[in-house]
Amino acid sequence: MSPDAPAPLTWTVHRAREAPVKTALVSALLLCVVAYGWWYAGPLLALAALLVFAASLHTYFLPVTYTLSDKGVTVDKRVFTHTYEWKTFRRWFRTTGGVVLSPFSRRTFLDNFRGVHLLLPRDPAPVIARLEEQFAPKPLDERLKL
Repeated sequence: MSPDAPAPLTWTVHRAREAPVKTALVSALLLCVVAYGWWYAGPLLALAALLVFAASLHTYFLPVTYTLSDKGVTVDKRVFTHTYEWKTFRRWFRTTGGVVLSPFSRRTFLDNFRGVHLLLPRDPAPVIARLEEQFAPKPLDERLKL
């Protein structure tokens, strides 16, 4: 890390803990579906249903940690961790509850498929400020070095 680089910004989002009533209702519904699968088709289907639910809902039930550093964005979903370099992204935009880092310079329908969605913390101001700083236009002499 260079001396003039900002310190890494890290935050954790745990959707299940943020909405306990919703989590209890969803968990009860999932348990009913798994129990019905067990009753209707046996333990193999119930296990398959449980694995599918776990794979698809792990970002809701497990905490997700995001880190913005001078090198890029790290997303730690407890099941896997991935780091994306800043040069991968050309712009960002806000969504409901988060931001999308897009590899495209203009808006396209592929933004949500090719971009990386970051969930925002309760106080999103530091994250938004950091993204605005990261994606601010660079002076011409700095762009020519690339």
